[in-house]
Amino acid sequence: MHLFLLRGLMRQGFFTAGLFIIIALVLLPVQAGSPKRKTYTIKKGDTPFGIAKRFDVPLDELLRYNNLRPNKSPFQIGTVLKIPFKGEVTGAEYIVKPGDSIAKIADFHAVSQIDLREANGLGKRDTLRSGQKIVIPMMLRRGASRSHVVRAGDTIGAIAAAYKVSVKNLLSANKLTPSSPIRLGRTLIIPDDEELIDTYHPLKTDRHICSGVKIKGGVRHTVQPGQSMWIIARAYGVSGQDIARYNGLKPETPLKVGQTIVIPGAKVPVPVKTKGIVIRPIRLVSVWNDKAETLTLIRSNGRVDQTSRKRLSELVRPKRSKKLRLLHPRLIQMIQQVADQYPDKIIDIVSGYRPDQTGNESQHTKARAIDFRVRGVPNKALYEFCQQLPQAGCGYYPNSFFIHMDARDKPATWTDLSSAKEPSRYVKRVSKKAAPE
Repeated sequence: MHLFLLRGLMRQGFFTAGLFIIIALVLLPVQAGSPKRKTYTIKKGDTPFGIAKRFDVPLDELLRYNNLRPNKSPFQIGTVLKIPFKGEVTGAEYIVKPGDSIAKIADFHAVSQIDLREANGLGKRDTLRSGQKIVIPMMLRRGASRSHVVRAGDTIGAIAAAYKVSVKNLLSANKLTPSSPIRLGRTLIIPDDEELIDTYHPLKTDRHICSGVKIKGGVRHTVQPGQSMWIIARAYGVSGQDIARYNGLKPETPLKVGQTIVIPGAKVPVPVKTKGIVIRPIRLVSVWNDKAETLTLIRSNGRVDQTSRKRLSELVRPKRSKKLRLLHPRLIQMIQQVADQYPDKIIDIVSGYRPDQTGNESQHTKARAIDFRVRGVPNKALYEFCQQLPQAGCGYYPNSFFIHMDARDKPATWTDLSSAKEPSRYVKRVSKKAAPE
């Protein structure tokens, strides 16, 4: 393309001008320009919530970025809204220094490189320039809930002792070695006991598993171990070439476990032969606003999927809470175990993280608890299964429509005969230390 343009300009006697254009065209892609910001013009029938959902940004961030106050500022047809990048509004600002890179800045502030790029509208190939102002996202890497900013006199050993964690796990969580220097002002992730828990072991199977979700125009299928394009195509009775073409793949492209592909034209999800571990999407619904998510909570390596963890935490957080607190990974694992026990059942979440609602001692305030039900499963049976989980708090409420489950240090069980808005009436307390929450 460049050569063709150069020859045309030379024939017209514009060699110098042509050479200048060619140099500009070559250099332009490697320079990081300002990220392109999206805008949206309000139309009849639009609502703030609808627009926020359309662009996948939190409602409060959309309003704050456009200097609008909830229920007080006018939301008029024709108004042009600027759409913030993910994390742009709530994050702290940072001025890029010589020698900085995405990786260095992300490690220094204990955030992920993906979140850092998203917060600033940067693509995979965009680079930073000295003096550029960027935003540091609020969410810590790997969904950590605790952090420490290094101060003068701090040592790894002293920090580990102060937070009651091992030096080994503190170093591992921050990509450090025993000889690594720690710079003043650096944010270190403090590993909770979540960093010490065993990796979840998904179910092993050698049978047909239904791991698809009905969507508009077809079925979104999550690839399971041992599945290929042809095995999936045969199960759905369609052409492998059609599936590959629709998903922008080559027919011979090997599929990865956990990858999602769309089966065009499929009416309903069907069981597909699989081998090895099972990664089954779970349908979770918030009973108070009917919002729903279909999530794969555990990866094929047995680790909690952090993207799904964030989306589930957003689903169950109260409206009044501006700050997102991620559900504890062990609680995520317990939800997965419930889903394994009752496959393909919808899980209704009644309550999750409740900031300062029932006191600092509550597992809800620590994002370690949920009140929930499984559709089609009696709460008594669900309560009995909960008691089989290690280090679980299980509460049964015969006069309500949910049970309580939490991740704690010592197991506890209780039954509360009270109805809504009544004082608690426990059949039996296990002990003062393990009192229900």
